[in-house]
Amino acid sequence: MDQKEFDRARYFELKKQLEEASRLYYKDGISPMSDQDFDFGLKELEALEKKYPELGSANSITKKVGSDLTNDFAKVAHAVPMLSIANVYSEEEMREFVNAAEEGIMEIPGQAGKDNTTVTLERSDRAHNSAKWICERKIDGVSLSLVYENGRLKQAATRGDGAQGDDVTLNALTIADIPEYFDAKKLKIDTSEIPQGTFEVRGEVYMEREAFERLNEQFILENKKTFQNCRNTVSGSLKLKSVAECKTRPMRFFAYHIPQSNNATHEENLKQLKRLGFHTNDYWTANTVDEIMKISEEIGASRDNLAFDIDGMVVKLNDLAMQRELGSTSKSPRWAIAYKFKAERAYTPLLSVEFQVGRTGAVTPVANLAPVRLAGTTVKRATLHNFDEVARLDLHFGDTVGVEKGGEIIPKITDVKKELRPAGAQPVTAPDKCPVCGEPLTHIDGEVVLRCENMHCQAQVQCLFEHFVSREAMNIENLGPALIASLLSTGKIKRIPDLYRLTLEDLESQERMAKKSAKNVYEAIVASKSRSLENLLHGLGIRFVGRTSARNIAKHFRTLEKIRTATVEELQNVTDVGERIGKSVYEFFHTPLYTNEIDELVALGLPTEFKGVVKTLFQGQTAVITGTLPNMDRDEARKLIEENGGKVSGSVSKKTSWVLAGEAAGSKLTKANELGIPVHDEAWLVAQIAGAGENANDGSAVSPTEGSAEQSPAAQEDQLSLNI
Repeated sequence: MDQKEFDRARYFELKKQLEEASRLYYKDGISPMSDQDFDFGLKELEALEKKYPELGSANSITKKVGSDLTNDFAKVAHAVPMLSIANVYSEEEMREFVNAAEEGIMEIPGQAGKDNTTVTLERSDRAHNSAKWICERKIDGVSLSLVYENGRLKQAATRGDGAQGDDVTLNALTIADIPEYFDAKKLKIDTSEIPQGTFEVRGEVYMEREAFERLNEQFILENKKTFQNCRNTVSGSLKLKSVAECKTRPMRFFAYHIPQSNNATHEENLKQLKRLGFHTNDYWTANTVDEIMKISEEIGASRDNLAFDIDGMVVKLNDLAMQRELGSTSKSPRWAIAYKFKAERAYTPLLSVEFQVGRTGAVTPVANLAPVRLAGTTVKRATLHNFDEVARLDLHFGDTVGVEKGGEIIPKITDVKKELRPAGAQPVTAPDKCPVCGEPLTHIDGEVVLRCENMHCQAQVQCLFEHFVSREAMNIENLGPALIASLLSTGKIKRIPDLYRLTLEDLESQERMAKKSAKNVYEAIVASKSRSLENLLHGLGIRFVGRTSARNIAKHFRTLEKIRTATVEELQNVTDVGERIGKSVYEFFHTPLYTNEIDELVALGLPTEFKGVVKTLFQGQTAVITGTLPNMDRDEARKLIEENGGKVSGSVSKKTSWVLAGEAAGSKLTKANELGIPVHDEAWLVAQIAGAGENANDGSAVSPTEGSAEQSPAAQEDQLSLNI
């Protein structure tokens, strides 16, 4: 094979690989290769097209914007094309871009001579007089166009193929950061500042890492397929057909561009967007490449401290007239570039794969790796999420795998170096039988997990006991995993009711169990009988029922007997309990195996009534907790707020009523101050609750806290309640 034949073969192989990666990225929210690998592949493809012009075409992936268009949404034509930004990965490439941009500025409108003609500046004068460069963090999210008509949102559209996008207006309106209309009074601006006619704003929809992690945790509990990263979560969420489901996805929005602006500079655009109530990205100004690189390096080094993912810096000419003069290619503007950070990834051999069985029977594959340093820690294990992901990776034992930290926290396998695969390596396949009890595994339609349905499986029993005694459930102190395992192995316990039949002698007989420790555990078991109904309901491990839904169900029905006799429809009427949870609770209390166990627990004296007092001090209010409180932890503070009728969210938004801040409060406090949201300390919380108690004793009504945001019942119902 000669060089030309080799190059052609490489071209078509690479073209197919990049087109498939682009399709998966934009259509399915899957990242089969890193941004850097994709960009380098694209540059190689461009070089081959330049070398062999007959290979290229106007439809080549090197000349068009990746498309996220689907058949599920109406199409919206963009008044100004939504282009992608080209990427560079080195200082040398950045210098080439800046030089090319400055060389391209031949005439600068507005620089008029004495005869009012446009002045053409020489290269040195242009460099001296050119506007500053603006450097902004490159948010790893999804581009969105917002079109306002006389100050009210008319439509929201994805980038699509650059020329047209999908109309996702209803889903966009679930994002609190996107104003439905501009309220001059609320914004404290003159009505003349409200744009009239058509006004387009472009920005990035993203998700904070903390919110992403909570969402994935919830998906695991609900046996749904988890997302790869924040960006893919947003991409999928914006394309949901159900607005109600979209509302449960905690998305955010940064505004960064006004395509048709009357301002003179990009900096003025950002200031205008902020006055109109949008969240705008921080920015830095630079005059030289040295300054641009210094800013980029400093931001890159501190990106772990941000609440959201960034993958680089976007560098733009500040002068809008210069931007218009430079124009764009069919794919990217010539006045902006993205300097991409190197991904924090390490490669290491896959040693083995474990199959873990959770308390609901779900089987999850976990990779054991040769130890490798990544982002300041030693990584030995990584999640594989589910067997769909194993199949996508085409994972084999002994493979050299790429490891990254999902959301900078959870190690995950991102890719496989197939060229390094050992000869005869065997593929990783899903087990047919439970790795713990040996019973056949089942796959339920609509779920992505394999499940062990054997309720007496030792792995499930261990996990169920650990859940039952946990702080959020029956709160049996000192009864940890090791003691549970010991009691199970010695046959002292097999089912939950057996816990309450344990004698002091049974506990003392366990290996390395001192008499005093045994007594403490025994007394904690007895004390747990005094808990409230919601603790028992949560501890039973009913599928899909978490702490909040357990409390809401207990509060609504007040007694265990009423819950046991409730219909699915009656259960669905409970706050935050939908069809899935309602059916799960109903089926649990109508399954003989479980009903017999419940009868035993009732006979043993476990709680059957809701003992909480329905308090309304913070009714209709959503609080956010940040920082370290002096006398209580966040969990204690959350319980106090929820016991008094409030909700606790994990992120600050316009719907936040107030923030409870302690020492070393971070970005949430900054966000609250920017939005003008009241900030209180622990002493204030304690005083409010104490005062409410005194008022209640006097028989007076408890009203919402002074200075908190008032909301209509509809708005209260729409609040997104998240765990801390």
